[in-house]
Amino acid sequence: MKMTSKAPVIRLVFFLIIGSITSCQGQTTSQLTEEQQLRKEVDEWMKPYRREQAGDFEWWIDLVENHVDGVWQHPVYQHIDRFYQQHRKQYLRLRKADLARYQPAPELLPGYEHVSDFYVPYEDQSFPLEEVLQLTQGVGNFRTLSVADIRVITDILQEYALQYLSAEKGLTRQQVINQRMFGDLFFADFIGGDQWQMTAINRLYTLTFNWNIADNHISKPELWVYTGEKQPAGWLKGIFPKPQTPIQQQDSALNTFRWAVYDEADDNELTSNYMVTTVPDKLTAYYRKRRNDYIRLRNEELAKYPSPDVAYAAAFNHDASGVKEDLLSVLEKEGSLYKVPAIMAPYEMDGAYTIYNFRYLLMRHLKNYAEYDLTAWIVGNDIYTRKAGENIWELQFFYHDFWVSFHWNIATDEISNLTIKSKRKVTVERPVSVPHEKK
Repeated sequence: MKMTSKAPVIRLVFFLIIGSITSCQGQTTSQLTEEQQLRKEVDEWMKPYRREQAGDFEWWIDLVENHVDGVWQHPVYQHIDRFYQQHRKQYLRLRKADLARYQPAPELLPGYEHVSDFYVPYEDQSFPLEEVLQLTQGVGNFRTLSVADIRVITDILQEYALQYLSAEKGLTRQQVINQRMFGDLFFADFIGGDQWQMTAINRLYTLTFNWNIADNHISKPELWVYTGEKQPAGWLKGIFPKPQTPIQQQDSALNTFRWAVYDEADDNELTSNYMVTTVPDKLTAYYRKRRNDYIRLRNEELAKYPSPDVAYAAAFNHDASGVKEDLLSVLEKEGSLYKVPAIMAPYEMDGAYTIYNFRYLLMRHLKNYAEYDLTAWIVGNDIYTRKAGENIWELQFFYHDFWVSFHWNIATDEISNLTIKSKRKVTVERPVSVPHEKK
């Protein structure tokens, strides 16, 4: 969404790092949970807009990104909303079921102070926060089945929080990233009816907002900023969401680990090199110790994707290896090998993180890359897999004019055999890994 220079630049991304973009189209209905099955049906419902009607979707996304009148009347939104209306009761049931996993927010926030109207100085007055939230939640309503799906809203509010911390506290963006590099812990408190108060806590600030699970409306955002007061040892220990699936169990274990690491650091360390040196080392050790668990879960998750779409791939017959170096730039180079970055490997369960980064760089080769931030979240992903050997999976995905294939060794995290093709000839005049001003 475009905003004035006074407002934070909002990039609507899907739950990076902790959130997963899993497609479940490869399994039968009997093997899927109710939530997975509904996600599968949503992806299938949107398939025409990933392919033959992609141009119509791009036109609608342009309206959304530029908050132009006509978003709600456009045939793309009407198509989206029709699916939601047909499954409205199921959405409400799934949202309630997921909320039941979350603990109430702690009664006290030691070391945090409330900030009144923290977003007001940084708002675009022609498009205030209330309208930003209404638009985002409206177009993403049919993708919101669980608490994890509202992290897009947290990302928006986070931009306002970062602007406040920069202007009022003098923190650089890198300092903020260092102190919240492991994301947030979420809590849920029932207010009444269909209203819930959501709380997202990290060691830099706390955000709260109300979520109406009947219409997906978000309201009353509030910010508390950490002032540096020493927090009790073990604060928030053991009050994570209750896991109900193997992936949620893994996420819970990671939550437990990262908050234990925070407890080991004193305030001075947290603002210096601790979060960018010691913590990654500890995370790597944690990951290596649980290697076999990751291999098992990754095999299970990758098997949920459908088999490669050979017929559709045949339309992509132009070599596009000119963009290969761009895609490799998001990986970690180790000698002649490329790997999933060590800091992200513990969060990579199904290839979603790697594909997201590949898509982002491909996106910037398109005519107007800023307009595509919402695309994958709403329209879904064309991702396919097949097992290519022991602990080796081939992943393929389609993205507009591009088809990409690569091998992922789920035991070593090596990425190899990266192949990129396109529907038409692609001329690469320069790499896009360095941002440039859009004209």
